[in-house]
Amino acid sequence: MNSFSFSTRPLPTSFEGVFFVTLRLWDALPENFGQNLGIQYYTSQVKFALFPDGASKLHQARKRLFARFDQALDLEKYGHSYLREPELAHIVAAEIRRLDGVLYDLRAFSLMPNHVHLLIRLQDKALDASPLDDFECIQYQPLRDIVRKIQGATELPLKKALRRLLTVSTRFQKYTPKGSVKIEGKFWHERSFDFQLKDAVEFEKVSHYILQNPVRAELGKDSMD
Repeated sequence: MNSFSFSTRPLPTSFEGVFFVTLRLWDALPENFGQNLGIQYYTSQVKFALFPDGASKLHQARKRLFARFDQALDLEKYGHSYLREPELAHIVAAEIRRLDGVLYDLRAFSLMPNHVHLLIRLQDKALDASPLDDFECIQYQPLRDIVRKIQGATELPLKKALRRLLTVSTRFQKYTPKGSVKIEGKFWHERSFDFQLKDAVEFEKVSHYILQNPVRAELGKDSMD
């Protein structure tokens, strides 16, 4: 099951504070996957530090790494695909919509089986940059707060719904070595990944990408180029 929604609001007049953000389930990827991408991103920082157009090159490098990140998620080789279940997907979608106009202006979002894409424009323009050597760290404080609010508000309802589903269906179950049903300690991975959009062309590409991601995932093709 895939669910997505798109806002028909006009293009932003300014792209300051416009971000593409991805949240994922706790077990969607092995831990070393993000760590390896982080090393590659840090290498790109060092490589482009002395280039006159280094910021632009680093932005493109981050986008390429994100594409690999998202392709790995779409393969669904690790963990569970809980958001295929309509009841669980509805909980997440409702919270994303509830915060629209409160913490951000929602432009587009899609719910995939093991991750969520958001295209938002921050209402708070006080962007507090974090060190860029942590690939998976949200770059700006307002984004960190938004991700935590979405995850915090949905974590318990998702777990409760999942426990109900476990009583009537075996397809969500994971067993311990002793044979008992196990529910992971967390639903969401606390780290997310984002990048800031630069212009209208990039905005249109990302919007299209988010809305087509369910289709592309089925076909095994995922690109923002």
